[in-house]
Amino acid sequence: MNQWESRWRDGRIGFHLPQVNSYLRRYSDQLFEQVPESVFVPLCGKTLDLPWLAGKTKKVVGVELVSQAVEEFYEENKLNYTIQQAGKLQLYRNASIDIYQGDFFDLKPEQTGLFKAIYDRGSIVAIDQPERQKYAEHLLSFLSPRGKILLITLEYDQSQMSGPPYSVPAAEMEVIFTKFGRLELLETCDILDDRFRNKGLDGLLERVFQLVTK
Repeated sequence: MNQWESRWRDGRIGFHLPQVNSYLRRYSDQLFEQVPESVFVPLCGKTLDLPWLAGKTKKVVGVELVSQAVEEFYEENKLNYTIQQAGKLQLYRNASIDIYQGDFFDLKPEQTGLFKAIYDRGSIVAIDQPERQKYAEHLLSFLSPRGKILLITLEYDQSQMSGPPYSVPAAEMEVIFTKFGRLELLETCDILDDRFRNKGLDGLLERVFQLVTK
């Protein structure tokens, strides 16, 4: 059992929000300049952002490693689904929301098609630094030319907390993503609270980026 499966099994899912992400609400008009056919959500868990996005587009496509998270998503939102094999992954299908269950790196653009919009709230911060460039390149392989990605990151002193969620500094975001297009910092918010102070942090910034590809 990997660390993510054990987190879901034990209920250690503090990253799961009980409401739609406020940044997604605030910046969705920029992400969706026109109504896209579909939107891609990597490492989606059981986020309530999925049904909210389903009201903005014809199809939401997610990918999630842990089967418990996928099953809980459909059950808690009272959505019917079917399951079929999709290469190395399982595809949970619904009229408006599909989720591929398995390793993100095993999912190929040939299976999903390309997207004009991608939303990454909890994905890049779940990837340790040595894998981040590989992650970004794989993520970008799903994006159409002149497509957009909304990315939400965390930045803190990594020596004070081991993660995940990992610190992804703004300078690293520049190094990773500017080769693909124009990276814009939309917002920075100080979100340090008692939960993270108790973990040893003395500062915690949440940043919202938008990447527009060439």
